[in-house]
Amino acid sequence: MISQPKIIHSSSKTGFSLVEMLAVIAITVILLTAGISLLAGTGVQSRKTSSDLLTGLIEQARTLAITSRSCVVLAVAEPGDLPGDDERCRLSLFKIPEWPEGVSSPTELKGVQVNRWQTLETGIVLYGGNVDGVMNPLDQPEVTLTYGGTKNLSVKVHFIAFNTRGGLYCPAGQAPIAMRIAEGGYRGSPRKAVANMRGSQRTIAENRLKIGRVMARPYRIDG
Repeated sequence: MISQPKIIHSSSKTGFSLVEMLAVIAITVILLTAGISLLAGTGVQSRKTSSDLLTGLIEQARTLAITSRSCVVLAVAEPGDLPGDDERCRLSLFKIPEWPEGVSSPTELKGVQVNRWQTLETGIVLYGGNVDGVMNPLDQPEVTLTYGGTKNLSVKVHFIAFNTRGGLYCPAGQAPIAMRIAEGGYRGSPRKAVANMRGSQRTIAENRLKIGRVMARPYRIDG
């Protein structure tokens, strides 16, 4: 007598169990949190690096003005002001042998470049807008700066000028000025600084510097 073979029914597992789905969700949340923290940390470090660069150039400018006994300008060139537009802001120092006589707010300057253009970190802008009522030089009209000797280079820039005593000469006035270093980018045509907004309150991630009038030393005012 031949016995019938037993038929074993196997069920294939085609879906995720509840435990596996919860594990996947938990891992995704952890990775997203870590990614956001990493990006935020990168932004903070980029702001600090750019703030340190700006602070160092301001100190260098006022020291050079004192030692050379000439007016020195810290020029700010935004994307589109210089050839080779790469969406980054650049800074450089210029000695101004002859300041326009009797002009407190010039529209044209002729200078001698002291150092190469220094580039701010990617994703960082110098942003306009006053700080608690303190004037921002980025809100002032640009001037045409000519330099390069026989090359006769020309660029539109915002600027800060230091006098021979190491004080703030221009923008004109009696009060200090402030500068904002923010996370953001340059958009539109012509390129304009646009700061990134965070959270429901639309706050700007930024560092702030105040520059005194008599002794034009920069210091942080944002903690």
